[in-house]
Amino acid sequence: MAQLSKICLNFIGCGHLGQTLAYLWARTDLVSIAQVLNSSLQSSQAAVEFIGQGQAIGSFQNLNPADLYLLGCSDKALETCCAQLAQAKLLRAGDIVFHCSGAIASTILQPLKEQGAYIASVHPIKSFAQPQQAVLSFQPTYCGIEGDAEALAIVEPLFQTIGGISFKIDAKQKTLYHAASVFACNYLVALQNLSLRAFAQAGVEQGLALKILQPIVQDTVANLFKLGPVDALTGPIARGDAGVVARQLAALQTSLLLEAEVYRLLGLEALQLARQKQKTPETDLNAVAQVLADSSACIH
Repeated sequence: MAQLSKICLNFIGCGHLGQTLAYLWARTDLVSIAQVLNSSLQSSQAAVEFIGQGQAIGSFQNLNPADLYLLGCSDKALETCCAQLAQAKLLRAGDIVFHCSGAIASTILQPLKEQGAYIASVHPIKSFAQPQQAVLSFQPTYCGIEGDAEALAIVEPLFQTIGGISFKIDAKQKTLYHAASVFACNYLVALQNLSLRAFAQAGVEQGLALKILQPIVQDTVANLFKLGPVDALTGPIARGDAGVVARQLAALQTSLLLEAEVYRLLGLEALQLARQKQKTPETDLNAVAQVLADSSACIH
């Protein structure tokens, strides 16, 4: 095993996340980016050009041994990439292989462990939609870690060096752990898209709607992290205004059925927060609950 001061690292799958990590690590004294293997040589070359370091290759046959391997492929390709790396017979005792999936445990790499490698998983809880932006905002990023202690002893400091804040997770609960991130990140985007569709139905075009949404979404998120979900909740459910809730639900049900059901289900969660606030008469909250209990309930 090479010294931590200059670890030789191969990427098998180097998309937005991999490119972000490789770019940041390449600018430290800890890592030498050796090879990048993507689904095509052209894709590998594009990744290397962004990183500014490494050799682009197009197949496992061109892969050379390394101290550390990051399987940065998609979740659905992890098992296949693991099998291909195992078939390549490159691993040496003490080499480290890890992936960055939030939904899949490091145990998927067991075939590589059987060849003498240490395995781990490090999941940065961050959106990597644009590597150019991600490299600028990676610090600080919380990273859920699990796997062999020997692997984490090497990998964890690499993430800490570029601004990662690690915390241990239970590999057996990883699917639920990742679902929590999906609610917070992916579904936040999906929720804004529902809002845009409702705005469009009301005659507000998307460009203007996005300008309207930006300050209120940013203020809401700021309040959430400053005050907590209970005190950050505002709006008709927090006020116990069953009439407004029923009319909004009815309006959505006329032409936006998916949006109406999401409104109703999220309303039930908001109602629980409103009850915890203990600032609205229980009779008013019960009236809201009655409206939300039946997806067909509405006031004309």
